[in-house]
Amino acid sequence: MASATTNAPVALGPTTKKPGPNDKCSCGSDLKAKKCCFGPGTPDKLAANHTPIASDCQGKINSGKPEELHEQAKEAVRARDDTKAAHFYTMAIDVIAKGMKRDSNGIARDADLVAFNKSSNGLLSELLSGRSSVYLRQKDIVAALEDAETCTRANPEYEKGHLRLAVAYESAGVSLVQQLDAIERGLESCPHSEVLVTRKWRLKKAIAEQGNVSEPTAQGYGSDKPAEPWGIEQTRRLANDSSDSRHAMAATDLGRTLAAGAHGLEKDLKEAARYLRIGVKGGDLSAQRDLGCLLLDLGEPVEASEHLKLAADAGDEEAAGVLQQLTTEAKERENEARAQLEKFAAMGDPRAIQILKEMRA
Repeated sequence: MASATTNAPVALGPTTKKPGPNDKCSCGSDLKAKKCCFGPGTPDKLAANHTPIASDCQGKINSGKPEELHEQAKEAVRARDDTKAAHFYTMAIDVIAKGMKRDSNGIARDADLVAFNKSSNGLLSELLSGRSSVYLRQKDIVAALEDAETCTRANPEYEKGHLRLAVAYESAGVSLVQQLDAIERGLESCPHSEVLVTRKWRLKKAIAEQGNVSEPTAQGYGSDKPAEPWGIEQTRRLANDSSDSRHAMAATDLGRTLAAGAHGLEKDLKEAARYLRIGVKGGDLSAQRDLGCLLLDLGEPVEASEHLKLAADAGDEEAAGVLQQLTTEAKERENEARAQLEKFAAMGDPRAIQILKEMRA
């Protein structure tokens, strides 16, 4: 993986291994790879010249247009099918990047990334950002980092790309100083970004509170090196210690664990929401999205929508997808209610007639 602190070229291709010809295709179609998306003509590494004229697993045929593939990727994200989403994102990226020069390791030059992004009207950077988010949810941190870094190289003025990189760095557990460096580089290209400025000052505060810590700290909470085996009780201790700079990050992790009932903890949605609120207060974008989804399960749609909108406005595609789904469902219910009112009004119901008049006013 190319370093984020240099101008070295970065890789475009996925970091996961391509399935063998007789393995099932990664798109979930249940077809063999050689009969589906990795047929003859596809290089052994990175599927760089792959032309996606393939089934979308529902009997339709893709046109191979990156815009259509992007829409299918977003639909898969809304359906929370990350495997299919990553598949469509990769297909779309391959179409746009077809013909882009790479070295033997699948590495493209920054100048080529910028040129191909410009020729696609910015779609390449959007696709890389979206796939980075999907990889992060799949816990493929290396791939998420690679795509986020590539996105910022392809379009340095794309705010969402810098935010994706910051979130990936946080998930990777790199030092707070490195996270801050990435944010400040993002602000050089996006000086008016409120979300990046907010994250910058949160990191500065955390670094100041942390002080000059030379010894290793717990893996995954702002350290460069692992120290000791880390368990749920240590996470709980940090989540409850507001004086620790790792407090918000640990609270987010604990909230997710309680929401899932994992690591030996009993599922507790209300307690999960309490810890996710701590993460939100600490500036964790993913905690904001997860809290919104959790509040939906708790039957609090108004507050849930508020958190999802904030996360979506900050660039979280999953939050945007859930919010869009809620809006669609609300409109469907509104149309159903209106149809019922019109039915009763046609039958002469005075109350229905009055309500319809007020709605039309």
